[in-house]
Amino acid sequence: MTEFKLPDIGEGVMEGEIIEWHIQPGDQVQEDQPLVSVLTDKATVEIAAPKAGSIEKILVAPGDVVKVGQVLLHFSGASAAAAKTNDSPAPAPATNAQTQSPSGSGQEILFPLPEIGEGVMEGELVEWHVAVGAHVHADQPILSMLTDKATVEITAPADGTVVAILAQPGDVVKVGGALMRFKTESTGIKAAEAPKAESKPAPTQAATAAPKTTPTTSAPKDNPSISAFGTPLATPAVRRLASQKGIDLAQVVGSGPHHRITREDVEQFGTRPSTPSAPAAAKHSVPVSEGETREKIRGLRKAIYLNMAKAKQTVPHFTYVEEIEMDKLVALRDTLKMEAEQAGAKLTYLPFIAKACALAFKKFPIINASVDDVNEEIVFKHDVNIGIATATQAGLMVPVVQDVKHKTVIQIGKEIAELSDRARSRKSSPADLAGGTFTITSLGKLGGLLATPIINHPEVAIFGVHNIVDRAVVRDGQIVIRKMMNVAVAFDHRVIDGDVGAAFVQEVKGYLEEPNRFLLHLI
Repeated sequence: MTEFKLPDIGEGVMEGEIIEWHIQPGDQVQEDQPLVSVLTDKATVEIAAPKAGSIEKILVAPGDVVKVGQVLLHFSGASAAAAKTNDSPAPAPATNAQTQSPSGSGQEILFPLPEIGEGVMEGELVEWHVAVGAHVHADQPILSMLTDKATVEITAPADGTVVAILAQPGDVVKVGGALMRFKTESTGIKAAEAPKAESKPAPTQAATAAPKTTPTTSAPKDNPSISAFGTPLATPAVRRLASQKGIDLAQVVGSGPHHRITREDVEQFGTRPSTPSAPAAAKHSVPVSEGETREKIRGLRKAIYLNMAKAKQTVPHFTYVEEIEMDKLVALRDTLKMEAEQAGAKLTYLPFIAKACALAFKKFPIINASVDDVNEEIVFKHDVNIGIATATQAGLMVPVVQDVKHKTVIQIGKEIAELSDRARSRKSSPADLAGGTFTITSLGKLGGLLATPIINHPEVAIFGVHNIVDRAVVRDGQIVIRKMMNVAVAFDHRVIDGDVGAAFVQEVKGYLEEPNRFLLHLI
């Protein structure tokens, strides 16, 4: 009998979490046959049998964190020499967990979910584009993952064949979690050629603006170390340490890259004087009864569910409502419609509103800003990147028109149409949804008199637009018919005073009612 120990599985890697056993006690295995998948701080690694033999006893279970050199199982059939080899550092497996296939042709790899965006730690598997046995080419899209930011296409790392699918549509998979087994056509796949997402989002505002923070014993209400799916950003080893110390990672603010919680953060947690924190909101379970159907909150709806609650709990909103006379802008739009169509754009009123807001930011830069809650700083944005809230079958998405202040209304209109179409067809890339500094939301033809939009945190304002209707108004003592539009603009009252918010709306109103004021900026 041989003690099969966890080998050295990478430079600086001291432990890993058992993800899945591929064998059972009593199984006969071949040399180099995959036995177990181990998740480290860096990758999912496949551990293979040292030679042919029989599995006698498995000593650790999925979810256990084991150290390098710790016994995983008892194995018979391996020689003493093999056991000795297993005691010594083994060559580090590639980060895409490659193993030689039994046939000797190509290699079989465990296909993990790669990093798919700044701060994204997990995603929901939406759809497989391939089936078991399918032959695929390098960079061919093989599945779609829905994160809290976008739907991302994951592509094949090389030419090869799908051996087994390990995750199903609807499953939430963490970065590094196994998606499938894949047999390549060559043995030359390197670690750097792990599966990749189609694109990566630009760094989030919090990541680019916030310096490193020191962990405290009481996390702020908006903990940047908690992902949009509600899980702390920490490796299995750090989670294990926190569990041993009885520390709730949700209360720890990470000092690592993008607020990832490090071992040092856990070690230092509780060594500083604590400050009282507000009690967490109670969660209630609604009893199940007959005559109802339940649907799990997941995917994009889960992200909206969490983000809206965070925004409302964190930000004290105030909403300013105004009506705007749109007759002159309606006439101007009618004049420009043909020119816009020739440029391939369908000209709505949103591009004019976006441009008016961008011009108003010159006088009120605090509206085009965000709040760094961790460091208690207002982050003034030099770029004007306006998100356009878009209703889709999956839920509300906010594609972003970049650099609005340097674009014409026709250019803005064309981009809004393209971004909205991709969002509705669930083809938005992370870049489509990244970098917003301000948001406009429109109910379109649904109209309504008044709404109270929720700010897209960490932004500090959101501009709500209602439809344009003919309405009787008084002008110079006379009742006349005018084309009127209501707007409801919500502000973060922590950093924007009422008079500042009102003055900003009046500035935008002035541009829309007298479009000649910014005619040179429109076309």
